[in-house]
Amino acid sequence: MTKRDYYEVLGVDKNATHKEIKKAYKKLAMQYHPDRTKGNTQLEEKFKEAQAAYEILSDEDKRQEYDDFGFQGNQFRSHGHGFNQSDMGGFQNGQGDFNDFFANMFRDQHRPRAEKGADLRYRINLSLREAINGCQKEVKFPNTDKALKVTIPQGIDEGQSVRITGKGEEGVFGGPKGDLLIQISINQDPDFQRNGADLHCFVKMSFPTAALGGTLKAPTLDGYINLKIPKGTQTGKKFRIKGKGVKPMKSHLVGDLIYEVVVETPETLTAQQEELIRQLAETFQ
Repeated sequence: MTKRDYYEVLGVDKNATHKEIKKAYKKLAMQYHPDRTKGNTQLEEKFKEAQAAYEILSDEDKRQEYDDFGFQGNQFRSHGHGFNQSDMGGFQNGQGDFNDFFANMFRDQHRPRAEKGADLRYRINLSLREAINGCQKEVKFPNTDKALKVTIPQGIDEGQSVRITGKGEEGVFGGPKGDLLIQISINQDPDFQRNGADLHCFVKMSFPTAALGGTLKAPTLDGYINLKIPKGTQTGKKFRIKGKGVKPMKSHLVGDLIYEVVVETPETLTAQQEELIRQLAETFQ
């Protein structure tokens, strides 16, 4: 059977760096690892072929000889695929542990190390109230039917993440799986703006209430309260309600709810109302 060019086997060009060669090999080794291929002889052959290519191209002297003489060099005639049966640790006869063979192949500086799999990232949008109170969301993995229920902790904020251990990509060379990072985006709320642990809310009130004082119906996360307005309140006046804000995800302290009032000017008036305002204005002269 005609041997394929080792650069072609690894899918790299002849000017590839050692790092590029190693990366290409690791990808193939993980793909065709016998523990994954479950006795598929064709894929095992691909694995052996990748092993042979890597042994030669990862060694500077062997690679130079291969570049100069191809498979005609003495090294390639004596070693066949680039390694002999004793290097295989009995793997060719179906004996021994593949991990022993793999360890033998990398007993020098190229010895592979178990590496954690890559993390997966998934972004979800929450309402402000979902983020403040905590909730459960279903995460669907792309290109699969798999789904996972994720608990979103109380008080999570824009840009923070929830880490689900072991739900990322497979590890390399026996390493652990990566993690799943749920990245949070929070939609704008019609009533509240969040600033750290505090909530900010604009509330509108009429000119008579601002001038004479009274009560104002103001929203909270749990419903409404009657906010007491003193006489002569101006636009921009702030009222702070202690402990009615947010309990952040990594804090035991609860923020405040801050109301900022906006005095509304009526857009339309009846003739009688206009006359009354004129009479009022005259009293200020």
